[in-house]
Formats: sequence, structure tokens, C-alpha cells
Amino acid sequence: MSTQAVTQATQRLRLHVGLAGLPRTALPTDLQRFCGKAKVENVAHVAINYKRFRPNGTATLAFSRPEYVPAAIKALDKTVLGGKTIKASILDSVRDASRMRGQKGLLEAGQRGVIRGDGPDAGITGGGKNVVLYGLPGRLVAGVLAEQLRQFKIAGLDQGKPVLIKLESGKGSAAGATSRWLCRMESVSEAYRLVRTIHMQQWRPDLHGDKFVVRAAVIS
Repeated sequence: MSTQAVTQATQRLRLHVGLAGLPRTALPTDLQRFCGKAKVENVAHVAINYKRFRPNGTATLAFSRPEYVPAAIKALDKTVLGGKTIKASILDSVRDASRMRGQKGLLEAGQRGVIRGDGPDAGITGGGKNVVLYGLPGRLVAGVLAEQLRQFKIAGLDQGKPVLIKLESGKGSAAGATSRWLCRMESVSEAYRLVRTIHMQQWRPDLHGDKFVVRAAVIS
């Protein structure tokens, strides 16, 4: 069997479990502990599911082999996490984010305008290094943002290509007044440092007063 045929056969296998009814504050580490307590083994990856970069209360568990899936569903279905009853089910297919792997892939995806922030891990790779900033000025450009965030370790900044991607701001007459940005940091700790520092702070009050208040969130 060719390599392509093997890959296609593997993709047809059911290797993923969907969890629904989760607290929207749940993190991958919370779900890893949750699986451990439920004696669920061989979990290859835990991903929070997002809609436009906001957790939607569901998650995806990936397993290395399909025979582990039925036992996982039996162990997790109708269990309780954070006071909420969880529903576990088999998933037939899961979106592949491999084309956005690495700094170059993410920047190219941003240029094509294909980053939507949907699905497992918000459809991007990065493992907790990505931060979304909301409420910035609508006309802000990447160079100005990089200068304002120079105290933080942004991925690609040393090479002159900081991974700062302006996202679609949604629809409506007021959408263009503010902007959303995806920032890839050099480490998970740096991503959380950025959020702790900038979340709910005014953006350039010397220029804008209290017009722009930044909200920041790590994509787990």
C-alpha cells in the first residue's frame, strides 16, 4: 500500500472524541487532569474548540489509535466537570491546521485572509503561544503595534517579521472603528505575560484618551 493510501486509510479511522457542555473557562490542562481522573489513557492531544477565537464550550480529544476511543467515550460521557454534565461522542472528521504550522505558515494564512479562529485550537497551531487582542484602533498597522509591544518577545521580531496578523473585525457599521490582532509570542509564558500586562488597559491614552480599552486572551 502506498504512503498516500495509508494516510487516507488512517484519516478514515475514528481517532477523535468530542466533548460538549464544558465550562467556557476550561483549559487543555484541566481536560488532561479530567481524563486522568477518569482513567482515560493514550490521549495524544487535547484541543479547546473556538468560534471566532472564543471558546464555545466544546473540546476535541485526539487518540493515537481508534481502539482507545470507545473506552474514552464510556468513561467521559455524562461525567461532571465544573458543575456541568459532559457529553462525549465520536467525531468523524477534524479540521487539519497543518498548513498554518510555524511562523511562516501563519503569516501566509493571515495574508490570504483565511484565519477565522474556528474549530480545535482556533484552527491554528502554536500550543498556547497565540494571543488575540481586541479593541485596538481600526487603522492600526503592524509596524506601529510591534513598536508599542517592543517590551514583549514577539515571534519573528528578531528577523524583522513579527507574527502580528490583523483579523477581520466582524460586520456592522461600528466594526471598522476597532481592530482585532493575532500575536504569536516566543513562548507560552510570554503570551500570558502579555495578557496580564495589557488586558483591560487603555491603548495609548496620551493619543486616544479612554476611547480604546484592550482585551486580551491566550488561545490555549
